[in-house]
Amino acid sequence: MKKTAIVTLGTLLLTSTTFVNASTFVYCGHLDGSDWDWLLDDHDYYETIQGQWKRVTEGNNRYFNVFRVTETEFQEKAFDCPTGYIPQPAESGTSRWEIFEIIRPDGSRYFIDGYKTYYSSITNQATYNEYFRL
Repeated sequence: MKKTAIVTLGTLLLTSTTFVNASTFVYCGHLDGSDWDWLLDDHDYYETIQGQWKRVTEGNNRYFNVFRVTETEFQEKAFDCPTGYIPQPAESGTSRWEIFEIIRPDGSRYFIDGYKTYYSSITNQATYNEYFRL
């Protein structure tokens, strides 16, 4: 009985740390990275969304970061950016350029592909679109 309780508790703790949700801010970024501004709601509060930060690795020793959210959550937010601007996630005003990865109910995924920063898988340093959003 004790073994079952320990295994169950361990599984619950492992699962809860594996799927920790985070909240991040949302901004509207121009497709070419030339401009951005925070997305505010009707009461002038910063828009946020729940999800998980993840890394997407490419075969050429580089990666980019995504904020993974469910399609339902993303659609419920109905972010309203000006024409030519895309909703993008950010932890702060000096974050690099990251994008959303949307998870459909069937488990398939797609990107809301905006301007993004690429990093070296070897050095973890920005290698392309390396500028901070200032």
